Amino acid sequence: MFLMAFGSEEPHDLDKVRMQTEREQSIIRAISEGDQAAFEQLFFEYHQPLIRFAFGITRSKELSRDTVQDVFLKIWRNRKAWMVNKTLRVYLYQSVRNQALNLLEKQKTHSRLQENYSIDYSTSYSLWEENRSSFVGLSEHDAKRVMQIWALVDKMPDRRRLVFELHRKDGLSYKEISKILDLSLKTVENHMGQAIKYLRKELEKVEKKFNLD
Repeated sequence: MFLMAFGSEEPHDLDKVRMQTEREQSIIRAISEGDQAAFEQLFFEYHQPLIRFAFGITRSKELSRDTVQDVFLKIWRNRKAWMVNKTLRVYLYQSVRNQALNLLEKQKTHSRLQENYSIDYSTSYSLWEENRSSFVGLSEHDAKRVMQIWALVDKMPDRRRLVFELHRKDGLSYKEISKILDLSLKTVENHMGQAIKYLRKELEKVEKKFNLD
């Protein structure tokens, strides 16, 4: 039962409220003091996961990159007054979410959202290809099953898909996701439960079809 291993719900170990680590405090302090090396370290550590997250909101490769760049640019420009009262991870994901929604609103104003969506939606596979390293060690069968799962995830309602991706791709806890997406903890749990139920149902259909063929 590959899905059991991939998608089982184990919120208890992941849902501890995390405080800033000494490393995070050190990075924040260094960036506030103008340490460019510390800024670049933070950028390269979170750049790719944040682009993937932004893409989940904007469905545009160009907008997702612009979103992440804007967030880091604002951090650097305002570094002397930069204050973070939560974990760096939650802060960055929240900032990217807000910036992505702002950019989408601007796109709507200029009546270009639909055009960007239709052009860039096909890039979802290429972004997934950038994470092929996650297949290392998997059998061909399991690798195909992972691809099937993420293809199904892509068909979920937007909010449910974001919750699932943040939890399974980015390793965020339910509590972190609730803060980032501004949802109640119960809503996050419900979305995950519905996502798992949907995946099991759809994969059972695939298995039945495969056996019939």
